[in-house]
Amino acid sequence: MADRVEIVCPCCDTRLVADVETGEILSEVRPKKDVDKSFSEAMKQVRSGESRREEAFSKAFEKTQKLDSLLEKKFEEARKKAKDADPDEKPHNPMDWD
Repeated sequence: MADRVEIVCPCCDTRLVADVETGEILSEVRPKKDVDKSFSEAMKQVRSGESRREEAFSKAFEKTQKLDSLLEKKFEEARKKAKDADPDEKPHNPMDWD
């Protein structure tokens, strides 16, 4: 059995060599990045990041608004359940379940 294992990261293509026995990373080789970007390409990337952030914010805001209505529905359902419950029935004590 080999005492080392090589792992390739699926998102950044970094090659890691790990010790099997300890699980420690022995070495890593990162792929070279393309540094020859022009200023206009860099600005395009910055501007597209702004639109992505705006889109993520709007999705999170919509989810929050939907969460409010969902919690309101759950509260109404619990209120109906409490109203329909038998008032003479004692609540179960979790300590009595032994």
